[in-house]
Amino acid sequence: MAGNNSASLMKAVRAGEFVLMDGALGTELERRGVPMEGTAWSALAVRDHGNVIREVHEDYIRAGAKLHIVNSFALARHVLEPVGLGDQFEHLNRQAVVLCDDAVARSGVDRRALWVAGSMSTFAANSDRSLLPGGEALVSNYRDQARVLHDAGVDLFALEMLFDIDVSLAMFEAAAGFELPVIMGFTCNLTDSGEPGVLTASGTGYPGMPLEQVLRTVIDSIDTNNVIFSIMHSEAETTDAALKVLKASWDGPIAIYPNSGQFIDLRMQFDSVCSPDEFQLAASRWVDAGVQIIGGCCGIGPAHIERLNQSTHA
Repeated sequence: MAGNNSASLMKAVRAGEFVLMDGALGTELERRGVPMEGTAWSALAVRDHGNVIREVHEDYIRAGAKLHIVNSFALARHVLEPVGLGDQFEHLNRQAVVLCDDAVARSGVDRRALWVAGSMSTFAANSDRSLLPGGEALVSNYRDQARVLHDAGVDLFALEMLFDIDVSLAMFEAAAGFELPVIMGFTCNLTDSGEPGVLTASGTGYPGMPLEQVLRTVIDSIDTNNVIFSIMHSEAETTDAALKVLKASWDGPIAIYPNSGQFIDLRMQFDSVCSPDEFQLAASRWVDAGVQIIGGCCGIGPAHIERLNQSTHA
């Protein structure tokens, strides 16, 4: 049944419990030799490399992660249709959840001890967010994806790489009707002026917008009862600054899942990724700041999550 663990997640974070998330899927698949198709990023991996996705999920479970995001990041209709996979939209989204559930079953861990999130992201064909459909078409695409993920049994939604007000509200509108918790993950970078705590959204084809402005408008526009706000896919230094802005605007549960490393032509340069010890050191700052959910995005792998798990249980 969809959302069996939803209430327990919100109860845990409201009680101040720490929840360890998993790390990246897309770059971890790339690290293991799965080709990342430029137009649709990791979408084809669900169709062609399910065994590797399952193995990655298993590795994060062994590393101690309790909250896992399925590989539906690039499975919206507007991503699949340009590569001729629009007719497989429902199957691929369901399969992304099945692969994670299979990994849980193979690991021998009680499914009720974990939470599984369905990813919906602002990724667009060829990584050009200016190609995202607008208005009701965007809401409809995300609502369709949320419906399939919900019916497949996810416990919550992770809205990833949010970068402005309009798209953030459209994605939330699509997800809110299913009465599951929602992580709203904002991707940020520091302004050229370097003003402390002032950030701009990172999105190809869109002008920067101060994070404070985005947060203020979004928080005032939605029912935040079942919402976890997050800084994601942002380098550690940017995450530190963004977290200060977020905490000034929001006193509810917070998740952090940063990235590390450099992309060149959509390929991760793994030699530029921080070490597990460096990741743990940064995460310790966020724990001290009261962040209750921490994981990793691009570049962060099972070794990083295992190191953080060790430190939180020391």
